[in-house]
Amino acid sequence: MPDTTIRQLRSFDQDQIEAHFQRLSAESLTSRFSGEVSESYVETYVSKILSDDAYVYGAFPDGHLRGLGEMRLIADSAPVAYEAALTVEPDWQHRGLGDALLSRLIIAARNRGIRELHMLCLASNQKMQNLARKHEAELKTMPGQVEATLTTPWPSPASLTEEIAGECDALVRAILHWPAHGKDYSSQPTG
Repeated sequence: MPDTTIRQLRSFDQDQIEAHFQRLSAESLTSRFSGEVSESYVETYVSKILSDDAYVYGAFPDGHLRGLGEMRLIADSAPVAYEAALTVEPDWQHRGLGDALLSRLIIAARNRGIRELHMLCLASNQKMQNLARKHEAELKTMPGQVEATLTTPWPSPASLTEEIAGECDALVRAILHWPAHGKDYSSQPTG
């Protein structure tokens, strides 16, 4: 997805995060939370999504948040481990957003010294299992669920540069598409 902006989400993105979760289908929510959840559960979860123990990234293929990847500290894990989760709106699936988000989560984990990312999915969620395999995760089957464990390498100058370049690219794209009295400067001729 060369034209997709992937960037870390901040408190000013809260409205877009809420809108993203509202656009998810019941099936997508069931996949995300490994079972059916109520609307109030999702609202409460989304209101706290940007907590201090989480890193949350968004995919913006058309200027709107269409996919979200998050990693959250697993309490009392030794060594320190994080749980990763992804959501992609139904109309935007099969376009590489999940892969791009998981790649960014892996780089972020690597650069923060997080050695393990765990993902839980329903046994029926073949898309998530295939994505985990693509990133060389170890899969373990449990009753009704599959746990994928990704082990990240140590940070390197290249991994740090990749993350910094990604965030800088996202900043430039955001500036070019910033609403300035309804004008989009990204299509303006230069020089």
